[in-house]
Amino acid sequence: MIVSFLTIILGIALLSGGAHYLVEGASSVAKRLGVSDLIIGMTVVAFGTSAPELVVSVIAALNGSGEVAIGNVIGSNTANIGLILGITAIIQPLRIRHNTIWKDIPFSFVGIIVVMLMAGDHKLDSSSTAVISRSDGLVLLCFFSIYLYYTYNIARQERFFETEDVAHRPLWLAILWVTGGLLGLAYGGRFTVNGAVEIARYLGISEAIIGLTVVAVGTSLPELATSIAAALRGRADMAMGNVVGSNIFNIFFILGVSAVVRPLQVGNITIVDFVVCLVATVLMFASGLVLKRQIMYRPKGGILVGLYVLYTIWLVLEAVGKV
Repeated sequence: MIVSFLTIILGIALLSGGAHYLVEGASSVAKRLGVSDLIIGMTVVAFGTSAPELVVSVIAALNGSGEVAIGNVIGSNTANIGLILGITAIIQPLRIRHNTIWKDIPFSFVGIIVVMLMAGDHKLDSSSTAVISRSDGLVLLCFFSIYLYYTYNIARQERFFETEDVAHRPLWLAILWVTGGLLGLAYGGRFTVNGAVEIARYLGISEAIIGLTVVAVGTSLPELATSIAAALRGRADMAMGNVVGSNIFNIFFILGVSAVVRPLQVGNITIVDFVVCLVATVLMFASGLVLKRQIMYRPKGGILVGLYVLYTIWLVLEAVGKV
């Protein structure tokens, strides 16, 4: 089992490094081709930050580990709110934008509801197996295209996507980074999924629990590091938009692509996991309505972290009870 844990750690390191160098290299190439910062932010940067989740979920789907794929998405969304927003707010209070409250967060809320219905529609059809099918995946991708169109219009008007100055690196170096980044993502995803499955088998627990905890937190580490760094630089407000955008990307694009690649068995992903993610999303929305000047202060950040810790403890106790 120690080897499996080390495999996951290596996989997550490769995923994080691969995503970083892919974004750096691709941004440099795009800049050379005259692509605007807005488009780079909406495509290269947005994809790069969610690349670990995408690669892990797609590889898990290809391997027939639907629980890891779904658990990675739902667990990452919960960790994004509980850990990333919570810790960022503790470091520095963050402001919640008007569009984030009334448009982005509700869209994220709808996404969770839709996936929860897809995962439970077998009860309506009197079927014994819960599956997110290829047609479900296509529906999710349609939702994502609508959100992408809306985001593009908002970004074009408000310059919402702000990117750091992209360095003009030598073309050969940029291409090398893109190639290395893709390889890092491919091998990192494979190592992470294989390690997670091996740990689940060794402990005699479901792959869902490993996907919801170890894999989900591991693939969310790049966003956590980015948000903490932004908070320390006095730009904590970026964390809210990044987290909500990442959650929407995870639900509609990553889960959609994974289901299209191969139908996902829901397995041991329970209604509790969906409800926890839903409650965390509702707390974000409520924060924007009731907090003074729509600012999330440190106590609220502490509450989010505390709730996530309680949920993780519940998952661990559930796993121990099944061993």
